[in-house]
Amino acid sequence: MMFLFKLILLCAALAIVRTENFINDYDASFDFSCPSGEVLSYIYSEHNNYYEDRRFAFSCRKEIATSDCTFSGYVNSFDNPVNFVCPTGKVIVGIQSYNDNYYEDRRFNFQCCRVPNKKLCNCKMTNDANTWDGPMTLRVGDGQAIRGAQSHHDNYYEDRIWQFSLCELKYSC
Repeated sequence: MMFLFKLILLCAALAIVRTENFINDYDASFDFSCPSGEVLSYIYSEHNNYYEDRRFAFSCRKEIATSDCTFSGYVNSFDNPVNFVCPTGKVIVGIQSYNDNYYEDRRFNFQCCRVPNKKLCNCKMTNDANTWDGPMTLRVGDGQAIRGAQSHHDNYYEDRIWQFSLCELKYSC
């Protein structure tokens, strides 16, 4: 009986531990795109004060299909805001970024795709997805997709605060 109790406690403790599959190291670039037919469903990021940078983890979710994909080109210069919205009818399915240690900041390039036969409805900006130097978590609910992203950089914290535009994916609004 005591063994079973210890086993249950161990399982509960392991369930609490976060294991993220980061796609980049600190100070390193990354290039992430969901597989064809999928949209971003999760973004996680951790900041490190020694590197003054973030590493990122992403997950995707299947949708009916994706098509007509384009990249935005880098949407910000170092130390300046990101204010990006995909072209009409498209959602974010990929992100590229690189870091510069002089500025202690990143530039971002977004990949947007159309989800055929679906419309973007009831788009709303999220609250801040992170605090200065804190972890960032964005969970995109079933039937939703990310249409845009905005962030601002602070030279004291050498970090960015992020918000995202989330929309419902529907056959009609």
